[in-house]
Amino acid sequence: MQWLEVSGRFVLAFASSVLLLMSGVVLPPVGVILLPLVPQPVLSIGFKYGRGRAAAGTISVALLFFIFAGKELAFIYGLFALMTILLLALLGRLRSIELLVTGITAAIFAVSAGLLFSYFGSWNAVGESFRANLLQHLTAAAQLYEKMGFPQESLDLLQERTPQIVDMMLQLLPGLVFVGIGLVVLANVVLLCRRFPDRRAQWISVGNLREWHGPEPMVWGLIVCGFVLVIPGLEVLRVLAANLLLVIAAFYFAQGLSIIAYFFHKNNVPRFLRAVTYVLIAFEQIFALLVVGLGLFDLWGDFRHLKKNDLNPSRAS
Repeated sequence: MQWLEVSGRFVLAFASSVLLLMSGVVLPPVGVILLPLVPQPVLSIGFKYGRGRAAAGTISVALLFFIFAGKELAFIYGLFALMTILLLALLGRLRSIELLVTGITAAIFAVSAGLLFSYFGSWNAVGESFRANLLQHLTAAAQLYEKMGFPQESLDLLQERTPQIVDMMLQLLPGLVFVGIGLVVLANVVLLCRRFPDRRAQWISVGNLREWHGPEPMVWGLIVCGFVLVIPGLEVLRVLAANLLLVIAAFYFAQGLSIIAYFFHKNNVPRFLRAVTYVLIAFEQIFALLVVGLGLFDLWGDFRHLKKNDLNPSRAS
């Protein structure tokens, strides 16, 4: 009876995961919320009743998608299946959260890039496909803005600069995709820590994410990338540096958010004010840049006094 109950819960978890995927694909606006949650039911049941069963079930469902679903759905679920298996294998074994998230993200990024290359046959074909999709979305957005009554001058300016916008987005696309995958991985780790608070100390080394800070040597990567961007005539290196700079900025953005959350918690700031602050950060670029700067200058400012707190008698000795 217990075996049947556990098996039923595994089936329900996989069904929930597939339902989240299908709902996110069918309803694109809702997909921003639903798609990152696709691995969560299987991860939760796997850490509760067995990682091996969850990994084997994930591979089986991915094979079913490959056989019976279209290539696009199989590709999307395959990436989430890979994320699920890597989290099941590495969470608790790789306790540094930055290494955990970065390593899993790099693996998924490499696999997705390889699959895209094998499907299209060349990087030029991949770029042209993404270019066509971006142009289509920007054109649809301009038409929507026109129906909403935006000024004609702004619409003309948008149409005029659409090729430049597409080129810039294509150059930064690898960094944007890497950061997006990393956010999904991090969100699943945070949700698991909330669901299993008694295992948090076993899974990640930092006691609370409000006290997290990025690796200090990362600032040298920021300096080198910034230096490369101002050197003329190195187009390929400049594109690579811009993407690396975007990834590094995401680390400092996360550190800045940790600082804000730390002082919100320390000063018992009301939830309403916290929500307003996070909304401003999400939708106003100037506030997002300020958060990145806050995370960067924390290297020297040590705003949370974490370095002083680490100087306990045992460490000092």
